[in-house]
Amino acid sequence: MADNIDHLLTDYFTGQLEANIKLRKLELSHYINHDDNVGGGRMQNNIVRNTETTMLKVESDRLIQDWLYASQVIELMFALELDNVRRIIKARYGQRRTWIDISMSEHVDVRTLSHWRDDFKNKLKRPLKNVL
Repeated sequence: MADNIDHLLTDYFTGQLEANIKLRKLELSHYINHDDNVGGGRMQNNIVRNTETTMLKVESDRLIQDWLYASQVIELMFALELDNVRRIIKARYGQRRTWIDISMSEHVDVRTLSHWRDDFKNKLKRPLKNVL
């Protein structure tokens, strides 16, 4: 059964996580001009700074910050892994290949692959406990 880290890894290696970040930034940057001046008259001191407002929204958005943090943690931990572990993680989560297919191509037992995957996921659990 897939847990939250499995879903996060799948999103990261398929590019869905990066697409989610960009989509959320686009949602926050969409500016709708709300006219608060209902009573008429002339509004004073109403300076509209769209770029600054958008940057503040993006920087203070918890969802974007969590996704960016998770992406950076995965990238950092993935870079520290051995080549064979990187290949199996990419094959499983990026290409969605089966464990049997990966074991045949890597000439490694399925249980060994599961052990390597579990070790990698355990390295991610502590830094990502607040995000998941």
